[in-house]
Amino acid sequence: MRTTGALLFLCTLCASSSRVDDVYAEERTGGASSEELTDEEQSLVEQAIQDGELIVIEAEAPYIPVASRSVRDRDFELRPHPRPADILRVVPGIFVNQHAGGGKANQYFLRGFDADHGTDIALSLDGIPANMVSHGHGQGYADLNWVIPEVVQSVDTFKGTYSPRLGDFATAGSVDLRLHDNLERSSVGVTAGLFGTYRALGIVQSDELLKWRPLAALELYRSDGPFDNGENNRRYSVYTHAQRRIGEVSRFKIAGTSYMGAWNGSGQIPLREVEAGRLDRFGAIDPSEGGESQRHSIYAKLDTYPTDESELSALAYLVRYKLNLFSNFTFFSADSIDGDQIEQEDDRWYAGFSGNFRFKNTIARVPFVTTLGVQGRGDVVSTGLFSAVERQRGTTRVDADVRQGSVGAFVQEDVAWNRWFRSVAGLRLDYFAFQVDDNFGDDSGSKGALRASPKGSLVLSPTRTTDIYLNAGLGFHSNDARSLMRETDPGTPLTRAIGYELGARSRLFDRLDLAGSLWLLDLDQEIVWVGDEGVTEARGPTRRLGLELEVRAKILDWLIADGDVTVSRARFRDRPDGENRVPLAPRFTLTGGLSVQHPAGVFGRWGIRSLSDRPLTEDSLLTAEGFTLFDTTVGYRTQRYEITLAVDNVLNAQWREAQFATTSRLPSEPDTMSPPPAAPCPSGTRTGTGDTGNFSGCEDVHFTPGTPFNAMLTAKMFF
Repeated sequence: MRTTGALLFLCTLCASSSRVDDVYAEERTGGASSEELTDEEQSLVEQAIQDGELIVIEAEAPYIPVASRSVRDRDFELRPHPRPADILRVVPGIFVNQHAGGGKANQYFLRGFDADHGTDIALSLDGIPANMVSHGHGQGYADLNWVIPEVVQSVDTFKGTYSPRLGDFATAGSVDLRLHDNLERSSVGVTAGLFGTYRALGIVQSDELLKWRPLAALELYRSDGPFDNGENNRRYSVYTHAQRRIGEVSRFKIAGTSYMGAWNGSGQIPLREVEAGRLDRFGAIDPSEGGESQRHSIYAKLDTYPTDESELSALAYLVRYKLNLFSNFTFFSADSIDGDQIEQEDDRWYAGFSGNFRFKNTIARVPFVTTLGVQGRGDVVSTGLFSAVERQRGTTRVDADVRQGSVGAFVQEDVAWNRWFRSVAGLRLDYFAFQVDDNFGDDSGSKGALRASPKGSLVLSPTRTTDIYLNAGLGFHSNDARSLMRETDPGTPLTRAIGYELGARSRLFDRLDLAGSLWLLDLDQEIVWVGDEGVTEARGPTRRLGLELEVRAKILDWLIADGDVTVSRARFRDRPDGENRVPLAPRFTLTGGLSVQHPAGVFGRWGIRSLSDRPLTEDSLLTAEGFTLFDTTVGYRTQRYEITLAVDNVLNAQWREAQFATTSRLPSEPDTMSPPPAAPCPSGTRTGTGDTGNFSGCEDVHFTPGTPFNAMLTAKMFF
C-alpha cells in the first residue's frame, strides 16, 4: 500500500473544489477531468488517505488549452511502436515518418507543418530539449532513437505559440516525454519480428537503498527492415536514475542516458526508376548510405509537489552528441563518375538549466496564480560537410565551429475572476548569442538577437464540464548560426511566429469528451527542403489556417473509441495564386481507433492513421501521395507475465513514407545537353539544368518506401 500511496501522491493535482475521484486526472479543463478512477483505484486512494500515505492537495488547476493534452503510458502502449518516435502516435495531429535509414531522426508533421526533423516542433524528454541548434544536417534536428518507450510515463503536448514556458522551435507546438519516477516491478522482455527484427529489454526497479530508490533500463535492438540492402540497424540504449525524497514535499532525481546506433540506408529513390521497372521499390541507387550516432547525458531534477500555496521545479543537464551521416540525394548530377554522396558531421556538447516557481495570492477574494521561470542553454558544436565515395571522406565543403548560447525568462499570471471566467497573460524574453569560426571559408563572426513574446488567453466556462478558449501569442524558432554570418543575404537570427486560436472542450455524461479548435499561424520565414542540394533554406512568409476535432468515447468501462481530424491550408503570403503552395505541408490527417483494456487481462487496439496528398512544389506539379494504414495490437497480461502481438500495416498497403521533390541524374541518363537528348526526362517530371545550362537531371518524386505488413511478438516477465 505504501508504494501505491507514493505513486498516487505524485499524480495529485486537483481543482480548488477537490474531489477524490479527480486525483488521478490526466488533464484539467475547468471542472472537467479527462479520466476517472476505476473502482479499484478509488478504493486504493481512499484507503491510502485513511492510512496517512496519500495527501490530497487542493490547488488551482493549471491552464491547459483545448489543443493540448497529456497521454499516459497505458494509452500509447496499446499502439505498435517499432521505432521509439512512434510513441508520438498518441498525440492528435502528429505524424512521424521515417527519413531514409532507421537510425536517422524522423520527419515530423504537425498543424500544417512539415517540421522536417524538428524545426517547428519543440521536442524534449523530462524537460531536456532534444532539438539541436545549428545542426550539421538541419536546424532543430531532434533524434529520439535513444528513447526507451517503456520508461516513458506520459506524453505532454502543447500546440500553438500560447505558452510563455515554451521558447525556441515551439511554433506549431511542443511535445515533452515524461519519464517514470518509479515502476511497480522489474521486468525482462524479448521481441522477435519480421525483417530480422530482434529486441531485448531489461528494467530493474529496486527498493529503497540508503534513502535512494534506483531504476535502470537496458535495451538492445537490431533490424534489417524490408529493404534489399538490409538496414543492419543496431543500437543500445541505457537509462538509469536514483531518486530520493527531501522532506515531506520535495524529491530529487539524478539520471543518465547512453545511446549508440549504426545503420545502412537505402536512401530516397526516384519514382521514375521504380515505375520503369528498373528498380524495386525496396532497392537502392547508392547502397552505401547510412550513418552512426551517439548520445550520452546526465541531468538532475528537483521538484516540490504542488501545494495550495506554491510549487518549485529546477533542472540542470549536460549532453554529449555525435553524428556522421552519409547521404546521396542527387546520385550523379554533380559528379558523373564518383557520384554525389556527402558526409554530414555534427559533434557537440550542450548544457543547460531551467527553473519554475509557481505561487498563489488572493486579492479581494480573487485568486492570482503567478508563474516565474528561467531557462538557459549553451552549445559548443563542430560541424562539417564533405564529399564522399562509399563512405570514404573526400574534399571538405564546410568546416565550422559554432558557439551558441541563449537565456530566456518568462512570467505568467493566471486569474480566476469568477467561476465562469478566467484570464491567462504572459510575457517571455529570449536573448541569443551566436559565434561562428569558419575554418574553411570567410563566414566567421558573431551576432546577438533579442525576442519578446507576449501571450494571452481567455477562458469561458458556461458549465462545469465545458470550456471555451481564445488564445493569441508570439513564438519563434532560431536559425542556423552559420547562415547569419554570410556577407550576402544573411539569415534572420530568430524567425517570428504569430498564432491565434478559438476552441472549446466539453465532457458529456462522464463518458464523452469532445474538443475542437480553429487556429491561424503566420510565420515570417518558411524553412523549405531543397532536395537537389540536400539542405533546407529560408523562404518567404507563410500563413496556415486549420481546424482540429477530437473525440473520446467510453463505450464500456473497458472499451474506448477515439478519433482526431486535422484540416489545414498552408500558403506563401508573398507569391501569386498557383505558385504559393508550401511544399510538404499536410492538408488532412486522421487518426482513430478502438481500445480494449479488460479487467481479465486482455488488452488491444485497432487503429487507423491517414495522411492526404500534399504538394511537393510551390506550383503543385509534383505531389506526395497520401496513405491510409491500419494497425492492431492484442495482448494478455497477468501479475507475472505479458504477451503482446503488434502488427503494423495490417492490410499490407504499398505506401510512400518520406517524399520529396529532388533533381537527380542516374547513370543511364545523359550528362550534357549537347547534343540535346530526345527526351531526357519522362512524363510527369521536369528537366533540370545546372548553372551553365547543361542537363543536371530530372526533378522527380524521391521517396522512402513505407514498411509492408510487419508483425512483432513480445514476451515479458515481471519480478
